[in-house]
Amino acid sequence: MFISSQLTFAQGSDPVFHFGLKVLPNLGWIKTDDTSVKSDGSKLGFAYGLVTEFRFADNYAFATGLDVTYRNAKLKGEENSIINDSISTKTISKASMKLQYIEIPLTLKLKTNEIGYFRYFLQIGVAPAFKIRARGDVKGTTATTKTVGTTTTDLGTETFDEENVDIKDDINNLNVSMVVSGGVEYNLSGNTNLVLGLVFNNGFSDIADGDLKQKSNFFGLSIGVLF
Repeated sequence: MFISSQLTFAQGSDPVFHFGLKVLPNLGWIKTDDTSVKSDGSKLGFAYGLVTEFRFADNYAFATGLDVTYRNAKLKGEENSIINDSISTKTISKASMKLQYIEIPLTLKLKTNEIGYFRYFLQIGVAPAFKIRARGDVKGTTATTKTVGTTTTDLGTETFDEENVDIKDDINNLNVSMVVSGGVEYNLSGNTNLVLGLVFNNGFSDIADGDLKQKSNFFGLSIGVLF
């Protein structure tokens, strides 16, 4: 799960303290509370950072660190507006958000004893995150119609397309999520292990500063080497 240098303060194959780096490509999406605005599929993101792990009992450790996390997602929406008794508009839009956070995972890590060359682990906890950047792209169309009796007339369609817009003021400064991961460590030689893990990051706080509730989630793959 991370590339690590270790300081060993006790005898045994598993040190009391680990320090290292991790990388985590991920696929992110957003869940909303409004059916008129919903996820438009997943979007590739990335995370990397420092990892520290403190073993407090056999096969149990407190794991934390400092991550830079890119949480990306896509939304699509449809809005109907009435201008007056006869004129109305229909707006169809797609948005892509690129959010960057400093994240501090606080997790409990449980590992099995070595089985052959393998050790399996489960990790669970929370991850408060602090916004450092937020950008967005949005494009779509607005169609205007006029209805008199049973006759509807098309008054024209306007398109809009904005890229790399600063949306930092629209995103909350703090995001909190639950982190669940599991994987395997494979011993290559000595204290050097190849580590593979699947990570689910489930946001349970609202990322947006507005009426629409939005929760950011991602599913990722951790790959690394542990020394």
